[in-house]
Amino acid sequence: MPQASTEATSSGAASGGQLEERIDLSTETTQKIAQASSLPLADALALLSALEKRCRVGNDTPSLVKVCEASLDVCHGAGDYEALVSTLKTLSTRRSQKSKAIAALVTKCLPWVVDADGDGFTPLPTTSNNKEEAATNQETLVTELRNITDGKMYLEAERARLTRSLAILKESSGDIATAANVLQDVHVETYGSISKREKIEFILEQMRLTLLKRDYVRAYIVSNKVKRSMLDEEGMSELKIKFYVLLSQYHSQQKDALELARCFHAIYSTASSTAAAAAAGTTAV
Repeated sequence: MPQASTEATSSGAASGGQLEERIDLSTETTQKIAQASSLPLADALALLSALEKRCRVGNDTPSLVKVCEASLDVCHGAGDYEALVSTLKTLSTRRSQKSKAIAALVTKCLPWVVDADGDGFTPLPTTSNNKEEAATNQETLVTELRNITDGKMYLEAERARLTRSLAILKESSGDIATAANVLQDVHVETYGSISKREKIEFILEQMRLTLLKRDYVRAYIVSNKVKRSMLDEEGMSELKIKFYVLLSQYHSQQKDALELARCFHAIYSTASSTAAAAAAGTTAV
């Protein structure tokens, strides 16, 4: 098989510290990605790892992104989740790794574990015959992706959705306490890249799980993150109903008749309260 060309085109200037030198490795990248697809997994990863370093050091970000995605593809194609998680962790923690490459790694993996084309956080149903192993692999990958997004503002939306996904997985396994604690780690109200509606939905989920955990004091604290004026905006009726239904559970436990009455008044005064309450999983009574 003919060897890939090692010629590369340089652009920019490194002198005087003004510009970083950029080496164009696009041709070699295309050739080696094609070559890797026909190699055993270990050999393919070794080939792509060496190329990834050259792209990263040479500041060829477009080629670097392609190599990172190809590395994940060969692992996923081989069905080796251990290699996939290991490769994901290694590539994301490389020295001076480009933010675009890290974002591409996360974006590449999301459709493999969550409904990326839908709400972005619902875990995909497992199709493997070994349900337990598939669930473990899914949770491991979601956890690793969530760890990668930690502290990165350009991935805060992905972190919030991965956190919801992890909480769903924990709740489905019966671990309510961990699911609630996982959601509490994310202060979604400070995120600027998430829509107002999605923030409220996230906070309502925090309230729901905290109430299930019977941590009523924290549930009330979380409820104060929601501005009541937002719930009166157009299109928020369903969320308003759900919010006051959850808040009524707190006031009921506290035996606060006045606040409980206010919750029911807010529910009844909301347009389409019956339909919205049904969507919230309860009845406005």
